[in-house]
Amino acid sequence: MIEVDLAILGAGPAGLAAAGEAVAHGLRVAVVDDNPRAGGQYFRQPPAQFRRDGGSWFDKEATRVAELLRVLDHPSITYLPDTVVWDVPAPDTLAVAGGERSGRVRGRALLIAAGAHDRPVPFPGWTLPGVISAGGAQNLLKGNRIVPGRRIVVAGNGPLLFVVAASLVRAGAEVAAVVEAAPINRRLLHAWPSMLAAPKILRQALDYRLSLLRAGVPVRTGMTVVAARGADAVQDAAIAPIALDGSVDRAVSETIACDALVVGFGLTPSVELLRLIGCELGYNRGRGGWLAVRSDRMETSVANVFAAGDGAAIGGVEIALLEGRLVGLEVAARLGRAGNAEQRRAALRDQLDRTDKFRRAIEAIFAGPSHYLGLLTADTVVCRCEEVTHGELQARQAEALDSMIQLKSTTRAGMGRCQGRNCMATLASIVSEASGTPIAGLNYPRTRPPVRPIAIGDLLHEPIPPPDLPADPHLPRRQNAS
Repeated sequence: MIEVDLAILGAGPAGLAAAGEAVAHGLRVAVVDDNPRAGGQYFRQPPAQFRRDGGSWFDKEATRVAELLRVLDHPSITYLPDTVVWDVPAPDTLAVAGGERSGRVRGRALLIAAGAHDRPVPFPGWTLPGVISAGGAQNLLKGNRIVPGRRIVVAGNGPLLFVVAASLVRAGAEVAAVVEAAPINRRLLHAWPSMLAAPKILRQALDYRLSLLRAGVPVRTGMTVVAARGADAVQDAAIAPIALDGSVDRAVSETIACDALVVGFGLTPSVELLRLIGCELGYNRGRGGWLAVRSDRMETSVANVFAAGDGAAIGGVEIALLEGRLVGLEVAARLGRAGNAEQRRAALRDQLDRTDKFRRAIEAIFAGPSHYLGLLTADTVVCRCEEVTHGELQARQAEALDSMIQLKSTTRAGMGRCQGRNCMATLASIVSEASGTPIAGLNYPRTRPPVRPIAIGDLLHEPIPPPDLPADPHLPRRQNAS
């Protein structure tokens, strides 16, 4: 058992920032992350064996990354990389699996900074080789310096599309088009004043856009990918107009030749552990779906359990860093280690409020269709792990098996390796649309451990106390006197 003042799940921006703030106030901290190298998605690092000259566009954050990562060498930090948190058996304890590191990490406070994952949107052909998520494309670029193709279409909804497209251009790929579902051009003027609240992020956003303009990349707005086509791999993408009610006009579809299709329809916070702990969640489609309900000090409804970064609500790297620092400061203050807590907290809150103003403006610009069910055909795979099609789900609904739990039980949708991360949002939209019940009012299947796949052999490294058995195992256990 590792015992610390603050146990952190996630070595991304929020987790690293919290660790840095906490150790600066003398706290003992454990950081657990399932990646072999710290940094999270935004600060993803290439393998240590890679040689870097520091002059690449992909190294522009090198100084800030080095400063964040330096905290992991602090003597008060216990860092467990390549280690999966698979359960929270008690509100102050993380169950971890990582070979000989497997066991328990107990903290006087917990920070869940689990990050986010791509919001999957099924459409015909989305399982073809060559179709890759926006987050996956970023992983290839940042972590391995690999582009997923030579002629690439980037399609979906949200600001991440422009980040990925600009990164691909900088890496030497040909981006045939950026296809954005929201009518962003006519919303820019209204949102512009709020965007000035965070000039550094605004400059970065303009840099991405200018990269596409200089490369001559066409940007199609109010449109979406409706199909990926090809024999053994994607060869072209069909796009068509989409309305804010989710209806698609296939009669005016266009075809763009490509050998890779990068799709991203926004991000979804990874709230599985928060749900498992019993933290209150609220639904906000604009911020990624289910979010942790938090106080202004990032504490969830469960005492001393905090959530920060995109794993709590989609906000971007700058918000994640600020929220992480707030958590580190708050835990230090509660333990009597932060003498200047109020002054420091006020400064962080001021930065967070200004950055949040920019975030709200971006949300308004990129607010997409209410759903993407118009992309589904009967033979479109909804659950990739169990290969469940939309037609199979419709057949079960016709038999009055129409709740999320019934559909999961009768089709195995959501029972595969990803445990619903790739299909549960679509399943919820299908049930919501058919029943007229808002997604926030649906009964979701329960979350159970392990929340992430783990090797059974890892658990053998964990010391297990001997069972409490009666002298004769055939007799009932002795009951404690009341």
